[in-house]
Amino acid sequence: MSWVHRRPVSRRRRRGGGSDPAAEQDRARLTEIAVSAERNRIAREMHDIVAHNLSVMIALTDGAALTVERDPARAREAINQAAATGRAALAEMRNTFALLRSGPEDSDPALHPEPGLADLDLLLETARSTGLQVTYQTSGSTESLPIGLQLAVFRLVQEGITNTLKHAPRATRLQISIRRGQEDLRLVVDDNGGAGAPPAGLGQGLIGMRERAALHDGRLFAGPTSSGWRVSVWLPLHERAARA
Repeated sequence: MSWVHRRPVSRRRRRGGGSDPAAEQDRARLTEIAVSAERNRIAREMHDIVAHNLSVMIALTDGAALTVERDPARAREAINQAAATGRAALAEMRNTFALLRSGPEDSDPALHPEPGLADLDLLLETARSTGLQVTYQTSGSTESLPIGLQLAVFRLVQEGITNTLKHAPRATRLQISIRRGQEDLRLVVDDNGGAGAPPAGLGQGLIGMRERAALHDGRLFAGPTSSGWRVSVWLPLHERAARA
């Protein structure tokens, strides 16, 4: 009697070529991860744009209310600045939605430019219009940094300013420094809003900042100093971070 060796029939073949439940579960899990990542990306962008510009507008209108009787011209200037900030925020939101809705093949950076380090001057001028004394220092060349990394640094600075305006009303000074080394970039946002416990409501802002840093394999540290609050970010400059 001869013996015939038979190969084991796979589960897929036994089921007449039907889909593999394990593979379907993997695809569903990957889809869920992708949707969650995209939702978080949209949430970060909207939070940073809306929270920052609303904080600036509130600070400007509060200042106008305090000076409207003794210095009407200054109050009028603050109100005009608040209106300009609102219009700029609306334009930025439209651009951001256009970028989020478009795919890589049909997005046009010239039509919907994402902010980068070259746009920090305008951001800092907006912060100065609220009465903050803002200083900005850079070390090393930042012109050749990838666009994605520049956007991350811009948003991190923006959120640092927002935190000071929202949670440190006594702050009069804000120091921002960016240092680029050969292998990393370091960002520090430091205010003098008073030492003490972490301000209430910082949770979502810090979560978004940590997520941005993590997307580029970086780390974020935040905490009180002897005179206020400091946010420090370390970002590596390597191939994976450049592709992020």
